[in-house]
Amino acid sequence: MSRKMIAVLGVAGFLASAGAAFAQAPSGVAQAPAAPVAAAEKAVLQVGPKGNVLLRGTVESAVSGTVTVKSWGGEWTVNVPSSAEVLPKGVAVESYKQGDFVGVQGTVDSTANWTVNATLIRDWTARQAVAQEAKANVQQARATMAQRARTIQGKLSGLDATAGTFTLTDAAGTAYSVTLNTGAEMINSKWATISLAQANEGDTVRVYGTVSSTTIAASVFRDVSVK
Repeated sequence: MSRKMIAVLGVAGFLASAGAAFAQAPSGVAQAPAAPVAAAEKAVLQVGPKGNVLLRGTVESAVSGTVTVKSWGGEWTVNVPSSAEVLPKGVAVESYKQGDFVGVQGTVDSTANWTVNATLIRDWTARQAVAQEAKANVQQARATMAQRARTIQGKLSGLDATAGTFTLTDAAGTAYSVTLNTGAEMINSKWATISLAQANEGDTVRVYGTVSSTTIAASVFRDVSVK
């Protein structure tokens, strides 16, 4: 029997021999009992009769378009095509780190052993890191804003990302010349850290800083057009 058959059919046969351990598994789906990968994370392998797969485990390696995941049965190659949903948003597959806990949905590859073609892959470890960063940014930004006299929102134009300068035109048509202070926070609509180079002409932005006539020295830059 080929390794591919082991991956698709053999897994189901082997797991079924566990008897009562799988009594709660959905009909037609082989489900492995949870085994700890990390303190609060469980390895999962579910293979449906049509080759649908739910896989959870830890990253062994990651490059663009491919992630190797250690879970039940050993190491699985996960192909991540451009059509797959990659989460958390904004985190590229190749930036997944060894040891990160991930979840994969997809189908068994009919042409390769121990291989899954993903429709969705989520790095739970990176998601937690992004959430923690966002929380810290919220706290820091609010602390900074509390010390500033004004908040101004408008449309961005004339951006010089290298110099950290641009023009902000508010709803009343007043154009402000904005300079970002050294170490200014730069965040998106979800409070995640971004670079100024991610901003685009016409974006809606909010700056928090000291206003003098039509010039602003900003300590916080938030581009609410960047998701």
